[in-house]
Amino acid sequence: MNLIGKYKLLFVFMNTGFIGNLVVIYYLSKGITYGQIGLVSAISALGFFLFEVPTGVVADKVSRKTSVLIGMSLFSLGTVILIFLRNFPMLIAYAVVSSLGSTFVSGSLQAWLFDNLKHLSLEGMYREVMRDVKTITLVSSAFSISAGAFLAQLYGFTIPLLLTLIMEIGAFVIALSIPEYGFKKVVIPYHLHVLHSARELLRDDLLPLILVSITVTMSVNQFRKFFEPYLGEMLTRSLGTTLMGTLGLLGIAEVLVKTLPRLVGIRLKREWSVKAYKIAPLTIPVFTALSVLFQNPIFAVVLGIIVGVINAAFGFNVSVEFQHRIPSEKRATVLSLDMMFSAVVMAVFYALYGFAVDTFGLSEARLLFSVVLFGIGLAFKLASFGPLKKPLELRHLTE
Repeated sequence: MNLIGKYKLLFVFMNTGFIGNLVVIYYLSKGITYGQIGLVSAISALGFFLFEVPTGVVADKVSRKTSVLIGMSLFSLGTVILIFLRNFPMLIAYAVVSSLGSTFVSGSLQAWLFDNLKHLSLEGMYREVMRDVKTITLVSSAFSISAGAFLAQLYGFTIPLLLTLIMEIGAFVIALSIPEYGFKKVVIPYHLHVLHSARELLRDDLLPLILVSITVTMSVNQFRKFFEPYLGEMLTRSLGTTLMGTLGLLGIAEVLVKTLPRLVGIRLKREWSVKAYKIAPLTIPVFTALSVLFQNPIFAVVLGIIVGVINAAFGFNVSVEFQHRIPSEKRATVLSLDMMFSAVVMAVFYALYGFAVDTFGLSEARLLFSVVLFGIGLAFKLASFGPLKKPLELRHLTE
């Protein structure tokens, strides 16, 4: 199997999970509250803040491959903790381990792929390779999440969690077989390397892109956070069943809302992809508000599909743009610092949102936060016609 084929297989194994966002219902079944889930999400985000820089430096000064392998090992450990989950402290332990694993992989995996392609003079294929990779992984995850949902409904959550663990171990074995070409270790001292990388984030062509990306991420996460129990409550009222009795339908809904729209979003023609990128900061909060104002399960799923398509196109364009704007020798650490900065914002967001749901109710909190995020998105949209026009343009499309 050639290099690109191995990467595609690696991404398939990494992204073929059997539980997806239904894990929130798994938490609730263990007696964990929405507020506690929000707090754990905040802890996980803070884990990114604490671990991103050290792990990013490992990737730039030791090896991108080594960093990815460490991260994958931690993913497996986290899944083992999740299988034996009994209480809130164990969930905190899972959040810490999984966030540490994510920081070892984030940035490093993409930088490893980009540098390998660059070594082979194939860096111009990066966008196409990533589009193919995401297409394959989304198809595989669509089937696995649907299957996992019905397995959870019939037999409980242990079986889909075990299947996820098997896929994670398989991903580790595949990553071990992939070579690392063209890697150059950073030779300057640790603190200077981090400082120089941090300065990249303040560049006029990077900081606005980072900020608008964080805004869209918050909007998408707000739509999806607790979406499964939110949709489940509507289904239980409509069908006269229990929340656990809706798991199969919720698994199908997750594929429709999260997986298949991403497949469409990354395969959009360039013109439509750019349009989705431009409208994302405004439209996603609007759709979240509509999901509250008109509470119907089918309508909510349709809105989720549209949100997924727009977000997929937005995220894909931003990720490719980042790879083209960041210097190779600083790529992993810059991406880690970006994740670190984003994590601080998301930690505050998750904590506030979780406790807002406990305090005001799920519908009321969704509506309140969607209005706030719409205001932030509107500010970016107006600025894109003026001072932020050039920084927010997708330059890689013209290179």
